[in-house]
Amino acid sequence: MGRLVRPSRHRSGEAGFALVVVIWGLGLISLIAVSVITAERHRILAAANMIENAGAEALAEAGVNLVRLELVSAFAGGAANSFRFATNGAPLLCAMPHGALAALAVEDEGGKVDLNTASPKLLSALLHGFGAGFDEVDRLVVAIAEFSHRSTDAVLDDVAFGAYAADGRAYGPKKAPFETVLELDQVIGMRGDLLRAVLPYVTVHSRSSGVDPRVAAPALLAALAGEEPARVAQLATGDPGGQETGRGIPSEFLAPSSSRSFRVRAEVSTPAGGAYAQEAVVELTAGNPPEVLREWRRGERRFDARLDSAASRPSGEFRLPPCAQTPF
Repeated sequence: MGRLVRPSRHRSGEAGFALVVVIWGLGLISLIAVSVITAERHRILAAANMIENAGAEALAEAGVNLVRLELVSAFAGGAANSFRFATNGAPLLCAMPHGALAALAVEDEGGKVDLNTASPKLLSALLHGFGAGFDEVDRLVVAIAEFSHRSTDAVLDDVAFGAYAADGRAYGPKKAPFETVLELDQVIGMRGDLLRAVLPYVTVHSRSSGVDPRVAAPALLAALAGEEPARVAQLATGDPGGQETGRGIPSEFLAPSSSRSFRVRAEVSTPAGGAYAQEAVVELTAGNPPEVLREWRRGERRFDARLDSAASRPSGEFRLPPCAQTPF
């Protein structure tokens, strides 16, 4: 009778080790597969977001151009009273194709502080109203003048360039007028939060020494009237607070607008989450062409809360008018 042969411990160990290797390999393959699927999902979502934002961008550009056409038609034709937009920046909410919503706004640049022509007192009132301390205001007003005025003294120029270098800036003051309000970021001492606060209320296109209160934003009027920065900040968010504002503005801060330069904004949100803001500065002329494009750039979104609120309301209860007075 044959003898029963038992597997050796050595062979059992090999089999167990092989099983562990197989399980580990399967686990690794599964992990790689999950990683690939997750990465691919993120790429698909990113591509979808890019497509959605591209659609929002196209609609925002269309919105800007739509308002430009209406602006030229109303003002060049002498029918400014028929223009359906307020020119103090108040947004008009409207519906665009494919369920998108838009906030269209027009700002008369004559209702803002011109960085190139404003007096030091006017600049001081602006900066203090939006949160700069008095010592900071004094330094910034000098820095703005130094940045935008042509050279008059080589020794002072050397001092100014040295100050910029010591601040870690590879450039000195421009020594020429501002061409865009975004250059305010290059002025030494300008804080990022203060810059963001004042940008909506400054211009380089009015060429006026003052501000027209008829088309100025409430927050700017409050700042020029010497109201507390907290009140100015409240008005900047669109909250009127139930109080009259802007009383007691010094007459030297005021000047009528020529109503020739306008900033046009269009902010768009789509049902799938796309969002974009576009803005342009245009100047109306008496010649041909009747309009000159001065600036064209991506804008900062200011009306997200209003667009979100409009989007959340039931369509049967509330329907926005179409942005275009005639079909797209």
